Amino acid sequence: MKRLIGIAMSLAVLATAVWAFAPRPLPPFPATAVHPDGLQINGIARAGERLVAVGERGAILLSDDKGGTWRRASVSPAQGATLTQVAFADARHGMAVGHSGWILRTEDGGEHWRQAAFDAQSSDPLLGAWAQDGSPWFAVGSFGRFLVSHDQGAHWQEATDKAMQDRHLNAIAADAQGRLMLVGEAGLVLRSADGGRQWEPVKTPYGGSLYGVLPLRDGAWLAFGMRGNVMRSDDSGASWQAGESALKTSFFGGVELPDGRIVLAGQGGTLVQSSDGGRHFAALPAGSPQTLAALARTTTGTLVLGGNGGIARVTLADAGAATAR
Repeated sequence: MKRLIGIAMSLAVLATAVWAFAPRPLPPFPATAVHPDGLQINGIARAGERLVAVGERGAILLSDDKGGTWRRASVSPAQGATLTQVAFADARHGMAVGHSGWILRTEDGGEHWRQAAFDAQSSDPLLGAWAQDGSPWFAVGSFGRFLVSHDQGAHWQEATDKAMQDRHLNAIAADAQGRLMLVGEAGLVLRSADGGRQWEPVKTPYGGSLYGVLPLRDGAWLAFGMRGNVMRSDDSGASWQAGESALKTSFFGGVELPDGRIVLAGQGGTLVQSSDGGRHFAALPAGSPQTLAALARTTTGTLVLGGNGGIARVTLADAGAATAR
């Protein structure tokens, strides 16, 4: 009898082990919401109705409710390097760049990202990205690093121009006519009228670092950077005039609203607004004690801000007051 009981117990243990390790479908779990407070966010872009934010440790976050809640995207492989910027050519195709020359691309609106380039031997960062439907994609960064892709980010080639002179290249953008503008350290502004094949340096009234460049709907351009410096060009970048920003803090991100107002964000949670095309700026009362590195507007006009303190939302009233959410 004892022998039969022992055999029965052995069979029970074996059956339990087989059941425990046998493959079977997992129960469905809801998508995990991410609370990005305290996570450094360096870039935010729109992919159709969706918002996509990138930041430290290779984090890519998605929001489908205008910045109310966020969840993590799938990144393969997960290198863990800091991501600095993100750009989309349309609602599905986009790219993100970061330290160690890391370049990621997506074909499904940011749900999944695949690595296109990574340099494990160097920590030098890529700092700016531009993706436009039907045009080459660009990635720019430290020490004059300038890369171009002709297949929606799948493959990249060095295309550095002598005008870049090993300077840090911080941002790149294009207007509706395909004219490109690139800004960097030491007042560097380069423009291209041939899709980025050749670049022309232009003189500016400011010789310090510029961190952002923004094409405006009226055909003008805006560049901004250290110590509150803002410049406007009415002739496609051939000449620049200094604007008045009211503050001496650095600006890292900018956006134009549907009504033509321009908002810049930067150091110490600073937000400034212009109602005359970037010629004059006034400080907004809202903001954050943390530095703001990026901002994007939703389809309903709310601003989503990213920086050292994570992500926040701000609603700008018609009169110019700002309400944090």
